[in-house]
Amino acid sequence: MNNFAVVFIVIVLAAAGAAGAFYFYYWQPAIEDREKLEQSIKTQEAKKAEIADLETQTNKIKEEIAAKQSEKEKLAMESNQLNTVVPKLLDSTEAIANKFNLKFQDIRISPLIRAEQWSELPIEVGVLGTYSDIASFLYVMEKRKIANLAAGSITITLSAETDPKTKSPLLSVTLNAKVYIMGGGY
Repeated sequence: MNNFAVVFIVIVLAAAGAAGAFYFYYWQPAIEDREKLEQSIKTQEAKKAEIADLETQTNKIKEEIAAKQSEKEKLAMESNQLNTVVPKLLDSTEAIANKFNLKFQDIRISPLIRAEQWSELPIEVGVLGTYSDIASFLYVMEKRKIANLAAGSITITLSAETDPKTKSPLLSVTLNAKVYIMGGGY
């Protein structure tokens, strides 16, 4: 063998050793690092999609909260109106009844009926008095727009009691009417 062949074989073996060392020390770890980075990128993209989904859900929840808050404010306003309307209704009805010497038998307030722009509060009032006093009472109730008598009904019955002044029998009147409150509940 000549020196040239030995040198060539040594160079080939050195090159093969250098290539093997390069592969095991540099190339293979670089490929593994690349695979890890690609996997990390996929994981980050999945998290990014999850975050986008969470943002969408958060926006929907915020919209629902805003709608519920608006509904709560409407109900609070309606409650405040009821808290002021019902006592005023009772006070004014009692004042008018006392003015005409009527006796209350009962007052019933039914549940509120909601509409878009207003709410309706059905009431039932039972009074006892003379014909002229009851007529005056009903006239003033309608004139002052305390209750809408046209939207209801009136039941008149003869009572066993008599008027102490005129000794004529008293009438028992049951009045079904409606009170309207502006600013409905929907």
